[in-house]
Amino acid sequence: MTSACLRTLLLHLFLFLTAAAFIFPVVYVVIVSLRPAGEGLSAGLFGGSLDFSHYETLLFGQRFPVAIGNTAVTATGGALLTAFACTIAAYALSRGEPNRLQRVLLNSFLVLMMLPGLTNIIPLYKMASDLGLLNTYASLILAFGGLGVPLGVWIMKGFFDAIPRELEEAAAIDGATRWQTLGRIIVPIALPAILANLLINIVYNWNNFFLPLMFTTQADRKVATVALFDYQVAYANTQNELVAAACVLIMLPPVVMFIIMRKRFMAGLAEGATKG
Repeated sequence: MTSACLRTLLLHLFLFLTAAAFIFPVVYVVIVSLRPAGEGLSAGLFGGSLDFSHYETLLFGQRFPVAIGNTAVTATGGALLTAFACTIAAYALSRGEPNRLQRVLLNSFLVLMMLPGLTNIIPLYKMASDLGLLNTYASLILAFGGLGVPLGVWIMKGFFDAIPRELEEAAAIDGATRWQTLGRIIVPIALPAILANLLINIVYNWNNFFLPLMFTTQADRKVATVALFDYQVAYANTQNELVAAACVLIMLPPVVMFIIMRKRFMAGLAEGATKG
C-alpha cells in the first residue's frame, strides 16, 4: 500500500469516526424514545418492542404543543427581524464610500461575534424588565433579532459587494428610487444569502436556552428548550423515554427545514463568505 493510499484511508477513517461521534447520540435518543416506559436500553440497542405512546402524550398534551408554538413564533420572528436589519445595514455598508467609520462599524460587528453569548443576558434581562417585556413574545423576538445581526451583516455585505453597481445605475436612470432598487432588484438577487441568514438564525433561536430561561417564567410563555429542561427535572430517572421523545420532537423541525432549504442555504453562505 502506497503512502498516498494510506493517507486517504486514514482520512476517510477519521471522517467516519467523526461523523459517527455526532450521529450516535441522535440515534441513541431516537431509539430510547421508542421504548416502553422504564425499559430504556435494557433490551439492547436494537432489541425490544416499539412504543409510540410517549409521542402521543407530548403531542396531545396541553403544555408541549404550546411550547413548540412559542418557539416557532419567537424563533421565526427574531430571524425575520435579523434578516431585515442585516439586509438594510449590509446594503448601506456595501454601497457607502469606504471610510474610517465604515471600518469601525465592520470591526465592531466582528468584536461582537467574539463575545460569549452569556455576557449579554444580564443587560438584556435588565432592559426587558424595565420595559415590562418579560414573559412576552416581544422580549425574545427583539433579543433574538439583535443577537443575530453581527454575523448576518458580514454574510450579507459579502453578497452585496458581488452585485454589480451598474444594475442600480440602470434602475436610477429609469427613475427608480434607492428603496425601489433595493426591494425590486437587489433583494431578489440576494435572496439565497437572505435565506441562508434566515435559516442560521431560526436554528440558533430555536435551540437557544439561557435567554428564554431568563425571560420567561410563565408556563404558557415557555419555549421548547425550557420545557424540555422542566421535563428532565420532573421525570429524571423515571420517564427517560418521555424526555427522549421530547428531544426528538424539538430537533425535528430545524432538521426538516434544513433538508428542504439546504441548496439555497449552501449557495447563499458560500456567496456571502467568498465574494466581495
